[in-house]
Amino acid sequence: MKMKDFFQVMSDKREITSPVFTKPFTDRPAHIKQLESLLKETDPNINRVLAETHLNLFRIGHIGESNVYFELNNSMLPLLCLHDVRLESGDNAAQFDFIVISHSIIYVIETKKLYGDIEVTESGEFIRKLKNKSGRVYKKEGMYSPVTQSERHARLLENLLKENGLIKTMPVENIVVLANPKTILDKKKAPAEISRKIIRSDQLLNYIKQDLKERKKKTYAVDNRIKDISKFIMKNHKLVNFDKSRYLNGETAAAVEAVPEVETEKPITGKNMKELYEELKAYRLDHAKKENVAAYYIFNNSTLDDIIEKMPSNKKELLKIKGLGKTKAEKYGAGILEIVRKY
Repeated sequence: MKMKDFFQVMSDKREITSPVFTKPFTDRPAHIKQLESLLKETDPNINRVLAETHLNLFRIGHIGESNVYFELNNSMLPLLCLHDVRLESGDNAAQFDFIVISHSIIYVIETKKLYGDIEVTESGEFIRKLKNKSGRVYKKEGMYSPVTQSERHARLLENLLKENGLIKTMPVENIVVLANPKTILDKKKAPAEISRKIIRSDQLLNYIKQDLKERKKKTYAVDNRIKDISKFIMKNHKLVNFDKSRYLNGETAAAVEAVPEVETEKPITGKNMKELYEELKAYRLDHAKKENVAAYYIFNNSTLDDIIEKMPSNKKELLKIKGLGKTKAEKYGAGILEIVRKY
């Protein structure tokens, strides 16, 4: 151990005493800028519906990340933070929302802006519940575990750092932060290992403070070591070139299949809305099969929710639905109106 490092350990004097973003948080990440630029082009082959949908999804996700950034940046804790990092290890790659390096642990933080009420079962399964205005659950659906995804990211980072001699025993742990303030999280029955890894954004600061307090006695890394870890991550951060071809009309089906699940904030409400919801979904799926495209391309879940909320009765009202422009209204409007009128 170097003399300077030894002195830091013995005296507990550090240069890093507050949060520092070594890879800064930006209000307009590269993928958002690229899509905004694409939509300014006049190329008639650009699938603008798909590009606009992706742009809106990225913006929604970025709002959740900004909440986490605020908590970290105002934590007054000795942390090195990196936002929006992509790392590769062999044939595997992972996109990290945040990597947070402390003197005793490295956190991999994944933000999720989910809708509905989320229940975690005894077996660790995630169930989403949608309720009507009276509070009755009208729909329950399973969803992919965000903890499993973030766990894979944490293990990739841990292996990468160990292979390059940057850590030996320092733990790398994953946290999933629910960034939607309307989401109700029920994890009373969840296994302890899952329960502690999924929290709301307003709980993040207290979680980290308590965790660091407990870990300080177990492990300790000096300033130079956590700086080296941060530099290594920055050096190995790899941007993916923007692929314009994904947004050309000839590539529509493949591009749509790659879109992540749409997360909206408005649950469907009202009497018999479950039946309407399912019938509209069936209509969407039927047209998707006929056109050999993903159902998402016909109209997404956000559009579906808006249809149910506004209950259009004619073409003029239909054109006010978000995501249904003139072309889609002409193509699918009659069928949508026929279904809605029944309710």
